[in-house]
Amino acid sequence: MISIHNPGRVAGLYYLLLIVVSPFFLLYIPGKLFVEGNVAATVNNIAAHELLFRFGIIVELAGAMILILLTLAFYRLFADIDRNLAVLVVILGGVMPATIYFVGARCELAALKILRDANSLSASDKPHQDALAILFLRLDNSQITASLALASAHGFFR
Repeated sequence: MISIHNPGRVAGLYYLLLIVVSPFFLLYIPGKLFVEGNVAATVNNIAAHELLFRFGIIVELAGAMILILLTLAFYRLFADIDRNLAVLVVILGGVMPATIYFVGARCELAALKILRDANSLSASDKPHQDALAILFLRLDNSQITASLALASAHGFFR
């Protein structure tokens, strides 16, 4: 009988889950909703496909949780070999990138709030509100880039 409590198999399972989930919020959602260089088209796409945008946020948060679980499985796998490096894997490869994903999700929710609620910034006109929402989305994009750099940094310590 095959045991699923093997740390290597558990890490592999989490990797598979991450491989299934990540392309959705890293590639599909931006490709479907964001139009490079056209703020109005991007804002209109998000407004027209709000449910898809919200689902992308949920999937991004799920990916962050899977990333934390994956690095904990790596810790169990590598702790007997070198505990200090295993801790670095957890911090640099899981906790910090996942925290950045959680903050990024907050930026996406702020952008959605600005786009949905015209009264949220009553002192600003529509183009300024759209520009502010895009600013939050660009901040999220920068945070995703930083989290991917951190998640790949643990490979340098192995």
